[in-house]
Amino acid sequence: MKNPWMKRGPWLAPLALCVLLGSACGNTQTSEEPGPGQTGTDLPSEGGGGGDQPFQASDCAAGNAAALEDLGDDLPEGTGKPVTTMSILNVGGTGSYQRVTNMLPGVWGQPCPSNACQKAETPVSGPLAPFNEEMTVNFRGPMELYDIAVYQPAASAWNRVSSWNRCGSTNLTFFNNLGGGNVSGEWTVCGGNSQSYASADGKKAAVAPTRFNGSLANRTELNILSDKACVGTGDSSECGFYRGVTRHGWGGAKIFAIRARMPRYTEPKTQYYDDVPAIWMLNARVVRTAQYGCNCRGMGSPGGCGELDVAEVLHGENPLYATSTIYSFEGATGSGPNYFQRPVKESATFIVIFDASGKIQMLRLAANAFNFGDTVPNSTVSEWLARTGLKMSLP
Repeated sequence: MKNPWMKRGPWLAPLALCVLLGSACGNTQTSEEPGPGQTGTDLPSEGGGGGDQPFQASDCAAGNAAALEDLGDDLPEGTGKPVTTMSILNVGGTGSYQRVTNMLPGVWGQPCPSNACQKAETPVSGPLAPFNEEMTVNFRGPMELYDIAVYQPAASAWNRVSSWNRCGSTNLTFFNNLGGGNVSGEWTVCGGNSQSYASADGKKAAVAPTRFNGSLANRTELNILSDKACVGTGDSSECGFYRGVTRHGWGGAKIFAIRARMPRYTEPKTQYYDDVPAIWMLNARVVRTAQYGCNCRGMGSPGGCGELDVAEVLHGENPLYATSTIYSFEGATGSGPNYFQRPVKESATFIVIFDASGKIQMLRLAANAFNFGDTVPNSTVSEWLARTGLKMSLP
């Protein structure tokens, strides 16, 4: 049931709205003046993206009110079955995947050598493996993002360790796959584009970590990592081999919370990735080398170092279905005819729990069902884990 008092209105002050929503909007001061060669929308955050560089209060109010605005009802269609809970069981195990240890750049005008993508066997074991390793979250438009938070367990609650909304961000950096061109990241003959810092709209590379504005256009992709730099070089660095620019991801048990809307793309569809928004998660090693190229992900089943498609609209006959699939060294499984309802008119909150027991729990909640606060009580996480819906299992 919607709360009519949460509809957008000019009477709701920015500060009051932030308090009501419980989001990370505490600091609403205006941003600093742009320096030489910078624009007001592409200011890099201090400290490599981890400094709290908030948007103006008016941006906070507009973005968060829009997240709760009633634009109509999203109704299921077709023959599939909409669900609000998906459980993936038996996630971990003992096995291995091929990590990338080096990539040869190649020489312009010459074919790439057969050993351009160099890999080594990486043994893994544990109830959550390989999803206990550092991960990144990926987004593809059309999408309106309002809140992102990452939580990790402590004694009596799960603490928020990273966050972003249209007010600002803490310990979170946005990337895309447009490295090279003397901006950020690199391009090589054999490796193609590496990661780069993303511009405010995600469409271009940026020279430094830059605040995302919240609107992701059709076919535009972003991914997030923390703001903690990877110390060392080559395969022996803290993050393993990487190209260009990167950061640490989030390892161990973790919760990702994302509030978003996936509006329909109304222009003529001329490419495969038109009107197929998605939220998916990868082992951070994938994006550190080449998200679409030389990486540890593997193809199909078995799926190597791990991928979880949380809510992916596929090209085809069901543009309102957001399906889910998991890939790891153990194999792959998906939601089949079951799906999360695509949040077109009503934004939704997606909760993804990587539990140390070896279970992944995915929830689709109403937009105002979670406040993105500093902590999540253990009792709340236990209740989320106890919910039943579609059950999937790896071998």
